[in-house]
Amino acid sequence: MKARHIIALALACAQQLAMAAEAAWPEVALPPGASSYSIGQQVSMDGLPMQMQGFTSSAPLSVTADWFRRHMDKPLMENHVGDKLVLGRARDSYYITIQLEQVAGGTRGVVSVSDFKAALMQRAATAAARERVLSRFPSGTRVLTAMASTDAARSSSYVALANHYSEDVNRQRVLDLLREDGMELEREERPGADAAAIPGLPAGATAGRALFFRGRGREAIAVISRAPDSSVTVVLNTITTMEKFK
Repeated sequence: MKARHIIALALACAQQLAMAAEAAWPEVALPPGASSYSIGQQVSMDGLPMQMQGFTSSAPLSVTADWFRRHMDKPLMENHVGDKLVLGRARDSYYITIQLEQVAGGTRGVVSVSDFKAALMQRAATAAARERVLSRFPSGTRVLTAMASTDAARSSSYVALANHYSEDVNRQRVLDLLREDGMELEREERPGADAAAIPGLPAGATAGRALFFRGRGREAIAVISRAPDSSVTVVLNTITTMEKFK
């Protein structure tokens, strides 16, 4: 059986998402007239299963926030993060977070529901998956962020790692890793001035190269960057067509 280290974290998260999907997630009502949009059917962020929904409203932030204050159960936590207002409340084993931001023409919001019970039950599997990924990189490499999502017949995994080895060493590890997963390098680019627009790069990082891979039912992008502290970050985004595993 071919190794699938590149999506090991995604597979562990998929177990969490499947278990969470069987439970009845809390529903969060939106203000009248709000327009909602999906961010992902199921998402797992660093081993924490989540459901996320975005919305926009023509009402200003103060009016939208007052609506949630009146309609959500108490106690309701409030916090300001930059120019965003964050409301939060626990409900059974879930935690509901509502992030509100004033934009031109009204309010933009994101509703997140996190399942802490599922995260605790799958903690060992998540830790084991991280170790399998780290075993393919030089010693001292650490996972900065890991996220997985499922939407229809596609599964997406995002992993950001960092170490103090050279870009060339990390490039070779990525090539070996994805080759084991049945993907070959299609092309390599140097983002240059566009590095700041690449998600996952540390502040002030310089993107040395972006590698594009493709295999049967899979595609991946790896961005290798150097941070101001001279560490190297590897951001790996893999999309898998779920039919491949049937």
